[in-house]
Amino acid sequence: MDLRHIFNSAEALRFGHWLGRTMPAGLGFRLADGFTRGLARRRDSALMRTLQTNLRMALGPDTSDEQVFLTARAALRHAGMAYFELYHALGVGPEAFLAAVRSTPLTDFYVDEMLTQERGMVVVTVHMSNFDLAGLAFAYRGLHLNVLAYANPTSGYDMQNKIRLKGGINLMPIDVSALRKSLEALRAGQLVVTGIDRPDPYGAGEMLPFFGRPARLPVGHVRLALQTGAPVVVAHCEYRPTDHSYAVHVSRWLEMEHVGSRQENILHNARRVLAVGEDLIRARPEQWLMFYKVWEENDG
Repeated sequence: MDLRHIFNSAEALRFGHWLGRTMPAGLGFRLADGFTRGLARRRDSALMRTLQTNLRMALGPDTSDEQVFLTARAALRHAGMAYFELYHALGVGPEAFLAAVRSTPLTDFYVDEMLTQERGMVVVTVHMSNFDLAGLAFAYRGLHLNVLAYANPTSGYDMQNKIRLKGGINLMPIDVSALRKSLEALRAGQLVVTGIDRPDPYGAGEMLPFFGRPARLPVGHVRLALQTGAPVVVAHCEYRPTDHSYAVHVSRWLEMEHVGSRQENILHNARRVLAVGEDLIRARPEQWLMFYKVWEENDG
């Protein structure tokens, strides 16, 4: 059995949600850690192989197999903690999200800009740490977020989407109407949020250099920004073990550049955005929770 199903099934998410509501936090964290430690021991499982393949690219070709494995194991343990933290906060209520997630002065400045400027903005992120917890925390802070989500999700992701909806996040399935809805939201001065580091399951996107090797990754965020004149704002979530909190950073505010044809503009700006994502992942590779293979075996 592909162990990714453990994380992505509705049954696992319901069980985690129940644990978060009923179990004391300390005991829950120990249980989550013990569970993910067990998963990480299965070095050759599909889940661990995917994590190691992705992290080998992020860590660089000179990294030893053992260091790649240790980083993958740390990422899996971090995922268990992050999931339990999310479920626990859902059981407690909005105050738990606001207490767990902090921002930096620079992030607060950018958030004020997002709230006061009349033009829309495309907010992009990589799958770092507890990104769902962070997104819901900022929704509770008053940010209206329109999140692009894959249409026809698995049962687990469907439940995750219901959690996001409950927290006030507006979900826009990526389908034939997504472009129109996103353009309308941006032209109304709203925020459209999407990820940049997960391959499109339907094979869309463009081949872009990512950690020095081509990967087929989404470019819809750049298309939207170019069509509307919106900036691309790169944000991410970082876990801080010193005080067991999560920090949300706005890492870069990028105005789109025009260098040639429409396609040249798309690829140029997509590379600029992706380069910022690379820096974020390199800084905290053990917090990059990408459970899908980014690079196919025959790429590059």
